[in-house]
Amino acid sequence: MRFYLAYDRRGCQAWAVFDLVVAEPPPDVETDLFGHVLYRATVASPYVEELGRIFIQQEGYWCPNCASPGRRSRDVTSS
Repeated sequence: MRFYLAYDRRGCQAWAVFDLVVAEPPPDVETDLFGHVLYRATVASPYVEELGRIFIQQEGYWCPNCASPGRRSRDVTSS
């Protein structure tokens, strides 16, 4: 599966593309609809974090540059 990851921070132009092979099948759609729909994203989350992308609660995914400690605290407090 190919993932195209754009970042949620306003004004950030960074993006990432990566391929991820998920060997295990998703849960059965009849017994776990949300698990089935979100399966690939759930499997990809650790890989996205390994790439240096950070998920910030109520903000979304931020690129490594935007999520750096000095930049993040300055931007969050100024908004």
